[in-house]
Amino acid sequence: MKRDDYIGGSISARIYEKNLLSKNDLERLNDYDKIEDVLNALNDSSYRESIKDLQRPSDYEKILNDELKNTYKLIEEIPNSKDLLQYFREKYNFHNLKVMAKEVLQDENYSNLYSEIANIDLAYIKENILKDKKNEEALVKETSIDFLAKEENVSEDDLYLSYIREALGKFRETKDPRDLDIILDKNYYEKLLADSKNIGLEGLIKFTKEKIDLTNIKILLRIKAQNQELDRLDEALIDGGNIEISTLKELFILDLNQIVLKLQNYDIGKYLKDLVSKDKSLDQSMLDLEKAIDDHQMQYSKKAKDMTYGPEVLINYIISKETEIKNLRIILVSKVNSLSKEFTLERLRETYA
Repeated sequence: MKRDDYIGGSISARIYEKNLLSKNDLERLNDYDKIEDVLNALNDSSYRESIKDLQRPSDYEKILNDELKNTYKLIEEIPNSKDLLQYFREKYNFHNLKVMAKEVLQDENYSNLYSEIANIDLAYIKENILKDKKNEEALVKETSIDFLAKEENVSEDDLYLSYIREALGKFRETKDPRDLDIILDKNYYEKLLADSKNIGLEGLIKFTKEKIDLTNIKILLRIKAQNQELDRLDEALIDGGNIEISTLKELFILDLNQIVLKLQNYDIGKYLKDLVSKDKSLDQSMLDLEKAIDDHQMQYSKKAKDMTYGPEVLINYIISKETEIKNLRIILVSKVNSLSKEFTLERLRETYA
């Protein structure tokens, strides 16, 4: 990776940044009482074209999806952005694999749930999965991820095919739908870490490992909240982070305060401090952790502020735009459901602008 390769792209990204909604913009939008008022206020933003074609205010997801697609198209036009975009596309790729797994198992059509940001060949993967369904013996370990990952001539689509095959194979054994998510989540973070190493950006590798750590804490709290056994935690934890799996398993018997105390010296410790409150349930703390994971991403993103050029500038724009869209979704959902402005404000993620 040559930083000079991103000079032109960084200039473009800096221009795009000027259209990002600021924290003050979001707070003003939150002050409105009705969703119609929020959408009217967005007519002066980059969302105006999508809003113009909107049939009903309740169809706001179309606006957000259009904006996300436009963001990825803008970055696609920037030279040397392919690997960076792939890193961010992975969550949409794995989202689509989860949708497909449910389609196959339930014999339903969930095509409206697929993300257009993903870049895997869904038709090819589904064709093979349906063949497997007719001949269940094909769902075995012959097509293992370890084997495929080592084969130079195996296509990326075959790698994703192996991911969903592994998940469906696990489901065949346990009949537990949660195992689909566990297997695909593990593979998602494994692929994300591999992507970051392929890009060769040390800061991104570090960020990804910390993201795995925070996700593992979320898994730990969720399993504790559901009163599940340690064996379930062992199955769900994700390799690749800075915190050893054995350390996380030792935390299982502790309460939330003790867990946070034990992790205070890790890099992610500062994102856990707000979880501790006498007035909050474990479920409420998990909501705070979700927000902390997003804020951790924005903190990494903001490091690009002091950089004149480089891949970090492009990464920052993608993260900032996706965070903006998430914040708008939080506001719009709150208006539809008449949630309090105070509650909505607490849930808003940290912004770049």
